[in-house]
Amino acid sequence: MTNELFAPDNVDRMLLRVLEETFVAEPWRKTAPIVVINDATGALSDWAVKHDLDVRFVQDSAALGAAQAPVTGTVATSLSPEALNGAATVVYRLARPLEALEELAWQVAAWADPRVLLLAGQLQRHLNFSMNNVLAAVFEDVSASRGYHKARALRAASPKPVIGHGPPRMPRKNSVTIASASLELRAFGLTFGAAKLDPGTRFLLETLFTQAVDSFAAGSTAVDLGCGNGTIAAVLAKKTRDVAIVATDDSASAVRSTLATLAANNIDDVDVLHQSGLVTLGDASVDTIVLNPPFHDGTEITGDIAQFLFSEAARVLKPGGILWTVFNASRGYRKSLTKLVGPTEQITRNQRFIITRSQKV
Repeated sequence: MTNELFAPDNVDRMLLRVLEETFVAEPWRKTAPIVVINDATGALSDWAVKHDLDVRFVQDSAALGAAQAPVTGTVATSLSPEALNGAATVVYRLARPLEALEELAWQVAAWADPRVLLLAGQLQRHLNFSMNNVLAAVFEDVSASRGYHKARALRAASPKPVIGHGPPRMPRKNSVTIASASLELRAFGLTFGAAKLDPGTRFLLETLFTQAVDSFAAGSTAVDLGCGNGTIAAVLAKKTRDVAIVATDDSASAVRSTLATLAANNIDDVDVLHQSGLVTLGDASVDTIVLNPPFHDGTEITGDIAQFLFSEAARVLKPGGILWTVFNASRGYRKSLTKLVGPTEQITRNQRFIITRSQKV
């Protein structure tokens, strides 16, 4: 049984069944260390604790880490040799970016027990052979489990020898020019969009620094909300003077990416925070927020994250403070922005994106 607060979804149900089958076939694994990575619902973690397993937890999401803390306690936010040392079984929910699987597979092959079994699960409709190829680069044996609940686990075992101190292509690197600023971008595997320059972010920043320079007055505070690979924070740091800049993201991978981008551009005066929304920032404490809200939650499309971030922006903006937002034209966020933040005007648009300016009343 699992805690009702952490009800399993179909991927969890499949992974739990595969784990039980694995423990029957190889009983020694039940007493060896197991690592649960990025548990999406808390059900896997709750099951592991209830079965008194020798379990460690890694959680990229600050929000999920806080929600699951009653079961897991304090968790690691990224994989490390310490987290994987001696691990015989690793359970992971496959994320959308192949870079995330590439990074994780190398880390498991390098740092876990040589007898490690990696179980990487997802709904069948989101699985593809590129994932098998990524695993096969560092594991000798790659196969798929039986399908349960319209989901399967990719099984990887027998790690190949790897060299170096980390995955060879991490962080990913890219050089771009945006708003007349030359920029080096960096990104780790789970960071959405990798080291690419998001076209909506480009449109937003080029608009800001032709039409909204007065939003960044000396002595003000500006926040890059959902900082991703750090593009917005880095451009703000390069293009403004005497502005306190904060970059924040729910994803630990994104925070690491932003830190790497800032370091690559010799920027050392941005405060980078790993947190859900803006939880550590006080009410009415910020002058300007810049936001390109995500509309994916894992493999699913959703507007819930955007609505949460709009509410957080409304809480921390000072009266008269400004939220600049870019979003896909199909999303239609203007009514929500007006309701949650304040009067919202469309500043410009192109075929794909809309840019709005919302003022806190």
